[in-house]
Amino acid sequence: MPAGGLLGSLQLREKTHFQQNLCIQPLMDPTATFVIAVLLAVSAQVLAGHLRLPAIVLWLSGGMLLGPSGLHLLNVAAIQPAMLTLIELGLAVILFEGGLNLNLRALRKQGWVVGRLVTLGPLITMLLGGALLKLGSGLPWDISLLFGALVAVGGPTVIIPIVRQTRLDRKLRHILTGEAMLIDAVGAMLAIVMLQIVISGDFKADSIFPELLGKFLVGIVCGWLGGRLLTLMLEKNWLKDTDLRPTATLALVWALFYASNQISEQAGLMAVLVAGAVLQSKNLPDIQRLRHFKGNLSTLLVGMLFVLLAAGLNLSILMQYLPQGMLLFLALVLLIRPLVVTSSALGSDLSRDQRKYLAMMAPRGVVAAAITALFSVILTREGIPGGEVLEALVYIIIILSVLLYGLIAEPLSRYLHVEGADERSVLIVGGGQIGAELGRALSDDREVRFLDLNAEVISHLQRSGFEAVRGNALDPMYMEIVHAEEIGVVVAMTGSSDHNLLIAQLARDDFHIPEAYVALQQGDEIKQKRLIRRLQARRLFAKPYTATYWNDQAYRRRLIYETMAIEKDSPLIGVSLGDARIAHGVQPMVVIRDGQTHLPHDDFVFAEGDEIKVLLRPDRMQESQKMLLPPAHAETAEEAA
Repeated sequence: MPAGGLLGSLQLREKTHFQQNLCIQPLMDPTATFVIAVLLAVSAQVLAGHLRLPAIVLWLSGGMLLGPSGLHLLNVAAIQPAMLTLIELGLAVILFEGGLNLNLRALRKQGWVVGRLVTLGPLITMLLGGALLKLGSGLPWDISLLFGALVAVGGPTVIIPIVRQTRLDRKLRHILTGEAMLIDAVGAMLAIVMLQIVISGDFKADSIFPELLGKFLVGIVCGWLGGRLLTLMLEKNWLKDTDLRPTATLALVWALFYASNQISEQAGLMAVLVAGAVLQSKNLPDIQRLRHFKGNLSTLLVGMLFVLLAAGLNLSILMQYLPQGMLLFLALVLLIRPLVVTSSALGSDLSRDQRKYLAMMAPRGVVAAAITALFSVILTREGIPGGEVLEALVYIIIILSVLLYGLIAEPLSRYLHVEGADERSVLIVGGGQIGAELGRALSDDREVRFLDLNAEVISHLQRSGFEAVRGNALDPMYMEIVHAEEIGVVVAMTGSSDHNLLIAQLARDDFHIPEAYVALQQGDEIKQKRLIRRLQARRLFAKPYTATYWNDQAYRRRLIYETMAIEKDSPLIGVSLGDARIAHGVQPMVVIRDGQTHLPHDDFVFAEGDEIKVLLRPDRMQESQKMLLPPAHAETAEEAA
């Protein structure tokens, strides 16, 4: 008889009345448990996108529904021997992917605040959270402080989707994402130190800091060495097969994680985070492929881990400690987090409203859940009571934090007036040489980023200090790499009108970019009139744009810059650029008004003092010929008068 046959028959006889009515029996096959968890994780991710909810809400509720306390389709006990390994390797991938996407330039600007959030924050949370649990429950000090360390771990898998959907200002976005990426490793190491103290039974406050510092240093050194090794592997082209590079990188990341843990337990979390940051700081041709591969794998692992961890929860204990968990959650939100932010933001240039928003944002995610589940198993194995209590309380706080922050993030940003990206930041997509010239003209008073397939143009822009990425804007991965969610204006100026409109649609629908400018070929504005109106996009340059012609002229260096000023008595005053006559061989680039640059479009109305910067071919202009003229009917009326 097959191994599972007799066991399955015995279990079939012992089904509960509820399961018999539903014709459901517990699935003991580990393969079935994994498959169902993966299917549920992916389905919840898709549904969350349609409902605009954090996916973690559906992962947790789905796991509980299908777990032993619900329909019993997910039998976590069947895969218990593999769960610890799955958790550890999953955390390694998640943190490495976080390091790959860490915005180091932004982190340097806000490093003082982020640094204190990830150092002072876990310590303050551990001490105050542990003290509150001790007072409210009577648990031993070491178990109470272990709880405080566990709830200090943040959640990039929760905060990053919230930040993207909310469109916060740049400072808050960078601080929240930087904190979420780094605090997982720091908080996890603090938690493992506290676990060692609980297991040893010898609690000494002065032993926490040396141990934590040692793990921190081991993680940084191992991570830097591992990141350099990965860089050499990809730079020196040791792997000829490019399809193998992401897989080989994954293998080395896991090896680095294991080796670092052998030197100092749980230092591997910091090591893989640092390795990812080292790797992404280099200008490697494989970095986009790595981000794509690790991003997909990380998303799958996060969802599957949440589903499996939720399925393993004891719901009766969860309900028993729900009132106490709610009180602790309120203390974390209203007392501890504001204290952490206040102490971390001292001396910074953050406004009062920005500090208030930071004080109201601290969701917990998969790392906190996974570490708590891991610790609960270890405590039970060591015969130390309190593991299930810790797990119940931490999960209550995770669920409440996700629900609260997911609901209030956007309304709170509007209430405190910290919403939206920099309205004047610009992402130029395509355009080649002309796109580069447009970006330079705008960069006097705007932040400009570039996304283009032209390797030569991108390389030149990077050497000039611009943030420029080579990639296809129709692939959302590249829009994420260039952090399109931070942009206020997208300018699509490839050689295809259809592509430009699709790029504008992607920017509006997926990244919520407020303004879109599209370059259109002759006649395409009429053909695409309905889509342009739906997107509320504007036609760039207020004239048909032939990308191949203008880029060829720029490459041959036949173009020069000229500036035209709108004088007091100019007939162009009050005329829109779309109605004006633009001379052949003239390409409007930007309009400067009151010291600010503006993109030229059909509805831009000229005023006295405007300066129009144009590119033109001098050989196509006749002597004393004007670059811009009012509409023919206006000129006729003026002559008649």
